[in-house]
Amino acid sequence: MSRVVARSSAVVVATALTVLASGAATPVAALPGPVDPETGPVAFANVASMAVTDDGYGRPGGSVVTETQRSPLTTGVSRLGSERSALPGSEGERAAVGPNYLLDIDDHDVFARLGDDGVPEASARADFVLTDLAADAPVLVFERATTSATCASATEPESSASASRLSVIDPDGALRPVPLPEPGDEVSKRDLPFGAPVEIGEDETATSDLRIRPVTDFDQLLRQQQWRDGEVTASSGWLVEIETHVRPKDGSRSELPVPEEISEGASPEAPEAGDGEQHSVRTVETTLVLGGVSCSVPRDFGRAGGGGEAEPAAPPSVPVTIPAGVGAPDERIVRAAGDTDDARSATVWGTALVAGGGLLGLAAVWLARKARSTRVRP
Repeated sequence: MSRVVARSSAVVVATALTVLASGAATPVAALPGPVDPETGPVAFANVASMAVTDDGYGRPGGSVVTETQRSPLTTGVSRLGSERSALPGSEGERAAVGPNYLLDIDDHDVFARLGDDGVPEASARADFVLTDLAADAPVLVFERATTSATCASATEPESSASASRLSVIDPDGALRPVPLPEPGDEVSKRDLPFGAPVEIGEDETATSDLRIRPVTDFDQLLRQQQWRDGEVTASSGWLVEIETHVRPKDGSRSELPVPEEISEGASPEAPEAGDGEQHSVRTVETTLVLGGVSCSVPRDFGRAGGGGEAEPAAPPSVPVTIPAGVGAPDERIVRAAGDTDDARSATVWGTALVAGGGLLGLAAVWLARKARSTRVRP
C-alpha cells in the first residue's frame, strides 16, 4: 500500500510542478524545453498601428501601436482579445495621433503561436475601415485582410498578405474597388479629398496622396521595443502611407506658419521662423501598418526545438501580450504607463506559484488522509 501512495504522490506533485513550470500556459507537446527568450524561435502579431511620421513642420508626431501578441516560450498560442475594435481607441491614443482619423477594426483573429514542433507562426485577419472624421470621408476599406509569417525552417521562412477586397476613395470622394497589389507593387492615388489625422487651421484646406503595399521588410513594421527580430526573420502586413498637403484656402504663398513650441526652442531640424522663404504648402506624413506580423528563428533552427533552446536553469518567463504603446511627439513608442515586463512576469509567476502552492497543499492533505486510512485499516 505504501508503494501505491508514493506513486500517487509523485503524480500529484509532478502535476503541481508542471503548473509552476508552465506559468500561464500548459504545453501540449514534449519540446526539449522552453526556447531562449532573447535568441530562440519567436513570433509576433499586431492588428494595427499608426504613426504621424512628419507633423508638417519637420518633426515626428505621435504614434500608437496596439496590443501585440508574442508566442509563448513553450508550445502554445497568444491571441488578441475582443476589446480592441478601433484605433485610436482612447483619449490618450487620440492625443498622440490626432482626432481626425478613425480605423474601425472588425471580426479580427490575431495570434502568435509556438507549434508543438517548435515552429513560430503569426497571423492576423480583420476587416478595416479608415475614415477621415473631419472630412466625413471613408478613405479605404480592407475586407478580410489576412497576413501571416511562418518560420518552419531557417532557409525558407514564409510570409503572405492577402484580402478578399480593397476599396479606396477616388478624387470624387466615392469608394471604388481596386486590384490588390502584389509584392513589389503598390496602389497609388493622388489628390484625394481627405486630410490629415491632426487638426489643421480653419483657413487651410488639404488633399492627400495614398500608397498601399505589402510589408516586405521587418523595419517597415511599427512596433514596440519588445518586438524583436532574429538571425532569420520573415515579416508581413499591409503598409499604408499617406501624404497630406495642407494649403491656405485663398491659395496665397506666405511664410510657413511655425508653431510657438518650435520657435521657442526645438530641434535643429525644425523649420525656423522668419526664414524669409515663401511657402504654399506643408506636408503631413502618416503611416499605418495593418496586420503586422513576424517570425524569427536562429540560423541553426530545426523542427522539434532544434536551435534556440534556453540554457538549463530556472524556467524563463516573458509576457505573451505586449501592451499598447503610445508615443508622444518627438518620442519613441513607449509602454503603457505602469505596465512593465517585470511587472507582468511577476504577475504571471505569482499566479502560477499560488496555483502550484494550492495543488501542493491539496496533495499534502490527500496524502495525510490516505496515510491515516492505511494505519487504521484492520
